Amino acid sequence: MIATLHRILRPLIASFRIGARQVLAYRAEAVVTLISASLMACLNGLLWTAATRGRPALAGVPADELRSYVVMAWVAVSFFATKVNEDIARRFNEGQITGDLLRPMSLQAQCYARDLGRASATLFLQTVPMFLLGLLAFGVRLPEHRSTWLLWSLSLLLSHGINFGLSFLIGLAAFPLKSTNGLNHVKGTLVSIFSGAMIPLELFTGAPRTLVFVLPFHTMAYTPTSIFLERDMPVANLLLEQAAWAIALWAIGTLAWGRAQAALTVHGG
Repeated sequence: MIATLHRILRPLIASFRIGARQVLAYRAEAVVTLISASLMACLNGLLWTAATRGRPALAGVPADELRSYVVMAWVAVSFFATKVNEDIARRFNEGQITGDLLRPMSLQAQCYARDLGRASATLFLQTVPMFLLGLLAFGVRLPEHRSTWLLWSLSLLLSHGINFGLSFLIGLAAFPLKSTNGLNHVKGTLVSIFSGAMIPLELFTGAPRTLVFVLPFHTMAYTPTSIFLERDMPVANLLLEQAAWAIALWAIGTLAWGRAQAALTVHGG
């Protein structure tokens, strides 16, 4: 039993380390990304600070909570952001995907483990510094209960799983489409808007609001940020919703990868 578990976990741990080392090996790139993401978070924070100036609340949300929300939403984005879709498309176009097929685990599992390693390194190089910047610059409201930190961390991990599931599906689209550049831009736009990172979801009304909460994007930034701010919401239900989306997208990705393998042609052979 132990030997079997070790045989399964060993390649996953190796992929996790590769993902982390890739980030640590290119620290200059990580710093540039941190600066870029911090600027976006600060600009968004300043925008909504100006929008709430002289107002106790906006769309029913207290002004200080709204400022904390927009900053923490970008902190969440810095953790779950991924380039899995671009990586799979590149490996397909360059023919490297054949090497992935020879490894003792599925492409989906190795991509997830590698990206989780990347996210773990990013946590210390980008997410934590962005959080400290938001705390100093905008006075982000901290949780009152210690358990909230654990629940928020779990929610961030699930957010990563959901974003990975979407990104993996887009990466597989390179097989029939040969390029995913257009889909990458569409995904980036949808995540920015419908996750609540760019626009607080409380501002959506009517049919658009219904659509926002039907799609999985709101579970990426809105949900972990709401948990962090200890909003009056059933946390267990929020986490279960995230887990359901992560599992569903993983299952869809497994089916899609199975069909992609059947139709895979590399270098005409």
